[in-house]
Parts: sequence; structure tokens; C-alpha cells
Amino acid sequence: MSYDILADYYDRLVKDEDATRQWCEYTFRNAQGTNVLELACGSGEITLALSQSGYQVDALDLSTQMIEKAKAKDTLNQIGFFTGDMRNLDPFGVYETILCYCDSINYLDDLDDFKRFVHEVSRHLSINGRFLFDMHTEERLVEFQEPFIEEGWIDSTAYQWVIESEGNQIIHHFHFYFDDKQEAMETHVQHVFPLNDVMDILHEAGFVTEISSDFNEGIDPIAEKYFITATKEKEL
Repeated sequence: MSYDILADYYDRLVKDEDATRQWCEYTFRNAQGTNVLELACGSGEITLALSQSGYQVDALDLSTQMIEKAKAKDTLNQIGFFTGDMRNLDPFGVYETILCYCDSINYLDDLDDFKRFVHEVSRHLSINGRFLFDMHTEERLVEFQEPFIEEGWIDSTAYQWVIESEGNQIIHHFHFYFDDKQEAMETHVQHVFPLNDVMDILHEAGFVTEISSDFNEGIDPIAEKYFITATKEKEL
């Protein structure tokens, strides 16, 4: 998955200060301690807000371009930003809380990949530490059977963003049309996992879980996202 083009436009496509506030409030309610590792941090909007709220944050993303955008926002150099694959956390220590927000879990390939990832997260969480993440509900596959299309301009660049579903995949197509008549396209693929399978993997890995939907209490299967708080009860 490449952000070679998208990184330059990402914030102006998806930046949402109200959503950032909600993510932070969710973290305040559910995090254990203040020592945090954020996985798939993107352009660092949530990362920076948590740091400004007193959290000691390290943040990781697969995209060098996105990490550079995030670093530029950290003018006080209080955050440890790293480029790397969230499925390999060997360079990191142990944290009280690990975060993976904004449906980043859905970029894992399949349930086996998710299982390996959960074991990796567990290795870097203290006992009673918490793993906080969200993921698409299966309702999203139904929603995007009819493609969603957004079109507009960012400065002098026209863009089209198409989201469609196929099987258990949600596919994002980003097309950019530049003023020199050049164009570029990126495609990002997400995989939607059944909630029961995800819960089974977490419980087998020694986590106790709580589930909610879209920043709300309770579970709504027609909501866009499941929010999962997984507390590490024992070592593997």
C-alpha cells in the first residue's frame, strides 16, 4: 500500500477535528496509563493531540511520506515517530496502551495475519495493559456494493475518490488530475473480518474485551465501526 501521492493530500481529504477530539476522548476513557504506542498513525493528528494532553507517545506508520508529514507537526519534538510495519514491533519496548485507530486493522491481509499481529501486540503490552482499536463492521460491505464516489478540487488538483466492496474487501481508488495534464492513481485495499472470529483470537491470546460502536456504548451491527478495548490479562 503506497502513500506516494496521497500523503500530500491526505489531511485535506480526511482531516476532521471533531473526530480527532472523539478519538482522544475514547482514549482518555479506556487507556491504561500514559505510556502509549500508536500504530498506523498516519499524518499524526491524533498522535499530536494525545501528546499535547500529557501522553508519552511513540508512533509508527508504514509510509515514510506520512511519517514526514506527522513529524512536521511535532514542533516541540515530544513524539517518537518511526517508519515500519506494525506487524513487527521488535524495535519497541513494553507499553501500557497500544492504539490502532481509523480502521487501520482492516489493512491486515486475513485472520491469520490478524492473529500474528495480536500476538505481536501482546508481546509489547504490560499485564493489564490495553490494546484499543476499531474495525469496519460487515455492514460496510453492503454499503459499498454501490460505489461511493467523491469528486472535488484540492488547490489546482482535481481528484476522484471511489470506494467499493468486493467479497470481504473494501477498495479505495484515489485518482488525481494535475494542472499539467498529468494524472496519478493509488488503490488501497482493506479486509473486513467477522467480529466473532476477531473476539476468539483476542480471547485465545489472553485478552479480555469490551465492544462498542462508533464512539457509543453498546453494539450496533449496522454501525460503521466496532470499537474494541482489549485488556491483556495474561502472558501468552
